[in-house]
Amino acid sequence: MRDISMKYDSALRAYTVKRIEEIESADILVGIPCYYNENTVKHVIQMVTHGLSKHNNDKRCVIFVADGGSTDDTREVAKEFEIKPWQEKIVSIYRGPAGKGSAFRSIFEAAKRLKVEACMVVDSDLRSITGEWVKYLLEPVLEEGYQYVSPVYSRYKYDGTITNNIVYNLTRALYGLRIRQPIGGDFAFAGDLAAYYMDQDVWDTDVARFGIDIWMTTNAITNNFKICQSNLGAKVHDAKDPAESLGPMFRQVVHTLFVLMEQNETHWKSVKGSQSVPLFGLKEVHEPEPIGVDLGRLVAEYKTGFREDPET
Repeated sequence: MRDISMKYDSALRAYTVKRIEEIESADILVGIPCYYNENTVKHVIQMVTHGLSKHNNDKRCVIFVADGGSTDDTREVAKEFEIKPWQEKIVSIYRGPAGKGSAFRSIFEAAKRLKVEACMVVDSDLRSITGEWVKYLLEPVLEEGYQYVSPVYSRYKYDGTITNNIVYNLTRALYGLRIRQPIGGDFAFAGDLAAYYMDQDVWDTDVARFGIDIWMTTNAITNNFKICQSNLGAKVHDAKDPAESLGPMFRQVVHTLFVLMEQNETHWKSVKGSQSVPLFGLKEVHEPEPIGVDLGRLVAEYKTGFREDPET
């Protein structure tokens, strides 16, 4: 994986480290990576604090907002929203290359410093999150001994383009596990797995951008961590035109996927067939909201890309 920026020994800034030291330790950390999400981050924090209060009020819980340096009011909204008085909240700007992976690195580092039993991460642009997501994601770790919980969603047919057409299929074919959303965005993992992730030397590569989800899932598989899935129902986030972000996301996710495939050749060459993965969470299927697609823009983007690089 290519080097993309200067190296940082820590993803946490000094004021964040000081705040973590004041808290000292916790049982649960909920990470919320964000970037320009002033319209949705309040709802996400609200659902998280209610879910922790309802299902984990006997645990010491920390909500950790890892921001990428937003210049809107994302951090202000996150700071001002009042959580339950027995919970803790940290709002931080992470250090490192711009991207979701750097945000996750800061969450992993906070989880390791706090010596948490379990950690979960949820996207900051969610409109469909409920307090029950806390139960569905954390319960398999806290009560069933699983170390990595991958999400399952009900998604509209035009949503999850890269997952449905590339990532799920390759992950299943290579590693033999039917993990429906290897790059889903909302995960839970044991504290020891968070510490393992944090200690890996990948944070100056494309993993620090969009490649973090598939990197996490693949490493959980190839290192034989105990994996399950949890059905969270419909996933609805801020409406986005696929043409706006699929280009860079496609390149970075697929690049990471193929680099990992090369690194884990001895593992997947011995895999025969595929098997299901234990499923927790919701039992019923929720119908997702439709997503509008600008077909004309997609065609125009394709033609532009073809003209610029016809060999790809």
